[in-house]
Amino acid sequence: MQQRELRRSGAAFGVGVAALLVAAAAHAVFPVFGPNDVKTVFFINKSDDLNRVDYLMRLDATCSARDDEAIVPYWHEFEPPPPERTKELSMFAKVGYGVSSQKLVKKGPDGGDYLVRLKQVGRPIGIATKKGNDGRCVATARMTIGGVTAELLSVFVKLGGPLSVDYIEIKGRDFRTGKPIVERLKR
Repeated sequence: MQQRELRRSGAAFGVGVAALLVAAAAHAVFPVFGPNDVKTVFFINKSDDLNRVDYLMRLDATCSARDDEAIVPYWHEFEPPPPERTKELSMFAKVGYGVSSQKLVKKGPDGGDYLVRLKQVGRPIGIATKKGNDGRCVATARMTIGGVTAELLSVFVKLGGPLSVDYIEIKGRDFRTGKPIVERLKR
C-alpha cells in the first residue's frame, strides 16, 4: 500500500514538474512572432559578446504596422551555444536599447510608413513596409548615416566598461550607390 502511494505521488510529482517546465519554456519564449511580422528590421550588437538586440516589426495582412507600438526590441542570444534563444529586454536593457517614440505615419493596402526613435540613437528611423516578391512582408529601415539617406542595417556599440560606451557605429547601405556606409559617433 505504501509503495503504491509513493509511486502515485512520485508520478504526480513528475507530471507537476513536467508541467512547470513546459509552462516555463512557453513563458520564456519572447517574442511570439505573428505570420506577417518581420523578425529583424535592424539590430544592435555590442563588443562584449555575440548576443544582440533585434527590432521586430509587427505587421498586419496588408504589411502595414499593426498600431503605434509595432517595433518591439528583444534579445537574440547566440551565446552560450547552442541553441539560439530570444527573450524580452530587462528594464535595465530598455534604458540602453529601448524605443523612445514610435508611430504609424501611413497605412495603405500594400504596406505603409512608420517612424521610430531609439533611446540612445537620437536620429529618427523611417521604416517602409510592403509585400515582397514572395508574398511575405518586408521592412526597410532608413536613416541619415554620414550625411546620406541610407538603409539602416545595424548599430555596433563598442563598450568601454560595464556602464560606459566608447563609440557607436551606425552601419548601412547607400540607396543610390548600394555601397556600404558607416558613421562613428563618439560618446
